[in-house]
Amino acid sequence: MANYTDAELKKIVRDVVREAKSSAHIETGYLKRSIRGDVVGKNRSLEFRQVVYGVYNNNSRLVQIAENLVPKDIQWEVILEDEEGNIAQATGISRTGRKIKRSSISSSIGSTSKITALINQLRGKKKNDTGE
Repeated sequence: MANYTDAELKKIVRDVVREAKSSAHIETGYLKRSIRGDVVGKNRSLEFRQVVYGVYNNNSRLVQIAENLVPKDIQWEVILEDEEGNIAQATGISRTGRKIKRSSISSSIGSTSKITALINQLRGKKKNDTGE
């Protein structure tokens, strides 16, 4: 992770939350009020939270916005909550038709570099094959 100041990380969080709130589907306004984010932990990763029904059914695009706005070298996670604030699981359907159940969505889930590293490891290749 590159060296980001706390102010830069908080600005990224504000930008993601502002964009998610502005594009969220408004019924009662509860979804907009539930979207929030913060910098957490010693590794200074970003954590976003929202109500469960906001992830699927085109109500909120928080995950897509985080993928687009957060730099690739910063870890982030979207945590789903129910109405009482407890961590809950959301159920949805993927593009291929499979059912998905998740309680959090993080930056490591959609990363193709992890998949590429796994494929190379299974093939027996290393990233640096120039040596001894």
